[in-house]
Amino acid sequence: MSGATIGPVLPLIGEVFADTPNAALLTRLVLTMPALFIVIASPLAGYLVDKYGRKKLLLAATLLYGISGSAGSWLDTLTAILVSRALLGLSVAGVMTVCITLIGDYYSGAERQRVMGMQNAFMAFGGVLFITGSGFLADISWRAPFLIYATALFLIPAIALLITEPARIKPVDSQKKRENDRSVPLRTTALIISMAFFGMAMFYMIPVHLPFMLDQFGSMTSTRIGLALSSFVLMGAIVSLNYHRFLRRMTYPAIYLLCFFLLGTGYVLISFAGSYYQIFTGMIIGGIGSGLLMPNSSIWLLSEAPGHLRGRLSGMLTTAVFLGQFLSPIMTQPLVDTLSITAGFLVIGTAVAVCCLLVILTLVVKKRRGRKKADHALS
Repeated sequence: MSGATIGPVLPLIGEVFADTPNAALLTRLVLTMPALFIVIASPLAGYLVDKYGRKKLLLAATLLYGISGSAGSWLDTLTAILVSRALLGLSVAGVMTVCITLIGDYYSGAERQRVMGMQNAFMAFGGVLFITGSGFLADISWRAPFLIYATALFLIPAIALLITEPARIKPVDSQKKRENDRSVPLRTTALIISMAFFGMAMFYMIPVHLPFMLDQFGSMTSTRIGLALSSFVLMGAIVSLNYHRFLRRMTYPAIYLLCFFLLGTGYVLISFAGSYYQIFTGMIIGGIGSGLLMPNSSIWLLSEAPGHLRGRLSGMLTTAVFLGQFLSPIMTQPLVDTLSITAGFLVIGTAVAVCCLLVILTLVVKKRRGRKKADHALS
């Protein structure tokens, strides 16, 4: 819920606070402000998770989430709303880091892959439910969608009763700790973090820019905007739920290639859409790609993480994901201002899809050359 829930109401917020200086950019930052503070807080959250445990941090973060997230329903200035969204970001840093770490604690191997896929699927299904609900509520009042965040408060009793604190894994001595530290492959970790960052920056073009693109078609209600955004998230949910099936047949890098190629292709199709309903073709294809991003990043990273560093590495991944969210409008708005929203989707989608195709073709050519060399050597 942290950002996209209020996507359908962004044009309304822009109208309400139109007299505020830099209203266009600040309105988009209402969507992505949590991401900046998630970036700031996630490394600290990872440290606290490893040092002091999981459950207390999860309880405190969930309480802050419900209060700060719903504050937009009564705050009267754009500045105050941005502050509340910053506090929401601090809470999300705790929740996300703890949840990823707990899955690493509780499960391993194929079971971890399945549960991580389920987690990302339920995140996406939640997005479908809450973004669609936000669209309906926005037609009542622009403040109403913020109340959705208060539903997190109902989870606090369940967390207190059902979440168990796992035994902490500590190295036996300093030599053991150095050995475990060396077991983290830096190149692989850097690749995962980079892909998560760029993937999320690209993903967030949808909630940041699509509502304004749809608004250009005229007579566009917040409900219809919410349904369009939900179609993207729904496809991601379905794919995340079946992520383990992709992993049986493909490597982690290959899944990343498929993810970005589908995202790029979907964005190109969105740019050529001439009506509300034509948007859905691109949304479905792009949504399939988006569903592979987070489970692939989380599972690959957890498979490389030693137990005593699991929280900190989960914090790094959370930082990368939400840094991508926060920087997405900053990275893409100049392109949109210079060209247009549709041209922005076309340029970025084409660049990403072509790059993926070139990488795939390069790998195919190398593989064929390798086979020819092997055959020549045997002959």
